[in-house]
Amino acid sequence: MKYRRLTEAEKDRHPSIHYTGSVRGMKKLGFWKKGDECVRCGQYIYNLSIRIGGWMR
Repeated sequence: MKYRRLTEAEKDRHPSIHYTGSVRGMKKLGFWKKGDECVRCGQYIYNLSIRIGGWMR
């Protein structure tokens, strides 16, 4: 697991789970892909390979 400081905009842009959650489970169930880049920032794990939200401003 990589650790990285993210900006508030990055945190809002990518899906996350609490650090007590299971990245392995998210990938096993197919919500996240096997090769996705996941990083921990504070108490959350963010999937940087997926973008959520609407338009970029």
